[in-house]
Amino acid sequence: MIASRRNFLKGASLASVPFILPSKIWAAETKPNDKLSMAFIGMGIQARGLLNNFLHQDVTVVAICDVDKTRREDGVKRVDGFYKGHADKGTPGNCKSYSDFREVIARKDIDMVCVATPDHWHAYISIAAMKSGKDVYCEKPLTYTINEATAVMDAAKKYNRILQTGAMQRSAFEFRSAAEIVRNGGIGKITHVDCNFGGPSRPHFDPKEDIVMEPGLDFNMWCGGAPLVKYNDKLAPRGVHTFYPMVWRMDDLFGSGYCGDWGAHHLDIAQWGLGMDDSGPVKVTKAVPSAKEKANAAYGGRAQSGAVLEFGNGVKLTHKPFSTFGTVFYGTEGTVSVNRGKFEMKHGDELISRFTKKEDGGSLAGAVTKARKAFLTDSTYKTKLYKTKGGHPADFVTCVKSRKKACSNEVVGARAAVLCHLCNISYVRDSGFDWNPAKNIFANGTGNKNWLTREGGYRGKWSV
Repeated sequence: MIASRRNFLKGASLASVPFILPSKIWAAETKPNDKLSMAFIGMGIQARGLLNNFLHQDVTVVAICDVDKTRREDGVKRVDGFYKGHADKGTPGNCKSYSDFREVIARKDIDMVCVATPDHWHAYISIAAMKSGKDVYCEKPLTYTINEATAVMDAAKKYNRILQTGAMQRSAFEFRSAAEIVRNGGIGKITHVDCNFGGPSRPHFDPKEDIVMEPGLDFNMWCGGAPLVKYNDKLAPRGVHTFYPMVWRMDDLFGSGYCGDWGAHHLDIAQWGLGMDDSGPVKVTKAVPSAKEKANAAYGGRAQSGAVLEFGNGVKLTHKPFSTFGTVFYGTEGTVSVNRGKFEMKHGDELISRFTKKEDGGSLAGAVTKARKAFLTDSTYKTKLYKTKGGHPADFVTCVKSRKKACSNEVVGARAAVLCHLCNISYVRDSGFDWNPAKNIFANGTGNKNWLTREGGYRGKWSV
């Protein structure tokens, strides 16, 4: 799965569409025909893939920021190396390195930032960047907490900024097709949905022995609004590495486990197919942990799957373990199943098309196109969903220029993050509850409002 994520990034089309726009939409410092300038905040594995993509877009990368000196210097070298071979894209030597993101967003000549830090920094940096007039591409999950999701949506509206969440499955043909077939009644009325991904976050444990930290990392800044924990080279591995899994993502203090990792993708597609991008479930039913799960202290004794999210229309979404397909829609007349590079549609007892691997025969495009031709006809194809051109990063650049909402805009990204966090909360708190999706709060006297934000509050000045 990790390899497919990187390949997905590398395989995205690098084309973008030039626009010339009236000057009234731009900040005073920016001329409408100037090439957009962009900064990267966070320079880990995912950011390096994004940087490679954005370098080919109609932007100029002028700043690299990371609390790890080795990473930020490597990022600048990558930018300079690219521009040495692509003089039409930018000038070597113009990209500067920073250890503090506040210096980056204070630059008036920067139009856009890419935020690819660990999850616990996403909301604070994104909001600060939007407040300073920057448009934001932020990795998923868009936030670390539910209250942060509301705050990001409010900030984008208040400061009139363009935001794209890195939920790039929305820019893939198989996912858009699956959602369109479902939305246009191809499998009848939807009864339930399965989303298949890993378990929730895990309790934080400091290493038993002191680990010597190599010079060049501001670990205090790395922790940010989270508690300042004992340094762990697995939690915050140094330098230009390819270390997996991302331990911080599985840690209660910094991430939301696979619920926020792959859940941010597959739950997002479920929302899209159900037409719930601006809403959410009304009830969460907790999973009962097995005896084996209860005995697993490293995982906090938590159930690893089985939570059920119920929507107001009666559709139930069940979290199940990793499987061949990420999102499976069940309707009164059939099923649609989708994952990266995988697609299947059944109508009644008939298999319409299927592709999961080359042994199936045919191709992914062929399987998807066959289902589209059969169930998205002139008479049934009424709901057409957002179609990106040139891939997910390219869509962001296009929308920054046009000032139109991006494919995975702040509402889409925040609502998907809320679903991730509702799942994670249910497992971590071993609780079910009612939910008010309009206000993003617990309903009917259930739940605990303290679960909506960081437990114990934010450290120092980093409160969202």
